[in-house]
Amino acid sequence: MGVIIYPEKIKNGDTLGITAVSMPANKDKIDLSIKNIESLGLNVIETNNVRQNGIVSSNAKTRAEELLELYKNPEVKYIIAARGGEFLMEMLPFLNEHKDIIKNNPKWIQGFSDPSLLNFYITTNFNIATVNMENISEYAMNPRYKSIQNAIDFMFSENKEFIQESFEKYQKEEFEEGNLKGYNLTEPDIYECDKSEVSFEGRIIGGCIDTFNLIAGTKMDNIKNFVSQFDEDGVIWHLDNCELNPCEFYRRLWYMDQMGYFKNIKGVLIGRSFMQQNEQEYFSFKEAVHRALDKFNVPIVFNVDIGHIPPQMYIVNGSYAIFEYKNGKGKLIQKMI
Repeated sequence: MGVIIYPEKIKNGDTLGITAVSMPANKDKIDLSIKNIESLGLNVIETNNVRQNGIVSSNAKTRAEELLELYKNPEVKYIIAARGGEFLMEMLPFLNEHKDIIKNNPKWIQGFSDPSLLNFYITTNFNIATVNMENISEYAMNPRYKSIQNAIDFMFSENKEFIQESFEKYQKEEFEEGNLKGYNLTEPDIYECDKSEVSFEGRIIGGCIDTFNLIAGTKMDNIKNFVSQFDEDGVIWHLDNCELNPCEFYRRLWYMDQMGYFKNIKGVLIGRSFMQQNEQEYFSFKEAVHRALDKFNVPIVFNVDIGHIPPQMYIVNGSYAIFEYKNGKGKLIQKMI
């Protein structure tokens, strides 16, 4: 039976670290984000690559070294990615050469989109819980939306159980470059499932499918060992799609199946995607998911508050999750056990 490590929670006066594991920070938002984080009673430090320019903040080795410096710094209790991006995978081989630094200094790390690959790597290789949630830019928002406040509450809370419910509305577009005053919530937030009511539970794992399954079959891939630890608990997958069309989405799911990722699967949560506006007439995202996963005969819930179309729930990779769906709404319970 596997054991998940939950790092020490942050508290007033502690230090939060920001590093650019993929793209550098949004320069229009970073100072506001830091100001708002400091207003919570925290100190903030940022690595040298946070305010650089380009498709990546620095070369792969430097990104790995700057992240590891935060892990080695005893004052840093929580780490948040500066931004999403494209090529986080380049830094993983360098991290993999220094596994003991992460393993021996477990800390909370948070991010989504491209950084969800880093979360996935850490949780599946070291059994250390990680947080799939907004990068630092969204903390510039004022007033902050309740999804951001939920994540802050989790950041500080010593509770062992956390409950989130689906939101009332969502925004059509991706937010990352958006309005500092908050989301433009116009669309009814309605989850979809083939059944009117379902409930399932297990260890939750996943992220942005564009990125996290790139390590399948590489020396950084430990997912088969990870899921095998939880034969009794089972596994819930949460999947966010950023840029994949339905055909490529299906190919990724098929590949994950062939690699043994779906052993012990108990249910699947599929996030909203702006790519849904570009569905082929002959093959939809729902068809892609059902074609790949129906053979497992588990509940699949679509349009969940996960990923690139805000707002989003925070997902604690490795936690014991219970998901309840009823008539278009959902509840996610996560237990730190």
